[in-house]
Amino acid sequence: MPTTTDRLPLSTALPLRGLLAVAFAWFAGMAAMALVIRPDAVVVFGPADRMIPVVVASDGALLDAGRFHVAARTGTATVSSLYAAGAWLVWPILGKGCGRS
Repeated sequence: MPTTTDRLPLSTALPLRGLLAVAFAWFAGMAAMALVIRPDAVVVFGPADRMIPVVVASDGALLDAGRFHVAARTGTATVSSLYAAGAWLVWPILGKGCGRS
């Protein structure tokens, strides 16, 4: 007969699924925000050799670039043109202190 001190074993799959759901919601939410708010500056994750020409062609200003990321002030380019060029994720830079002025 079970007592109140007997517990079912806690599955380790449940916390892992929750963490994955939170991470997915964060990444998808940030990517969707970039499409909705049309930010002045973005961080683009993807091959930098394909992202930099899109930023330069749109009269944007390159802030920082690495192998798989580009931070830029957007010109006439839209987030959708960066996605069309092969970006994996485009996130807005919302704070005034982010990036170089």
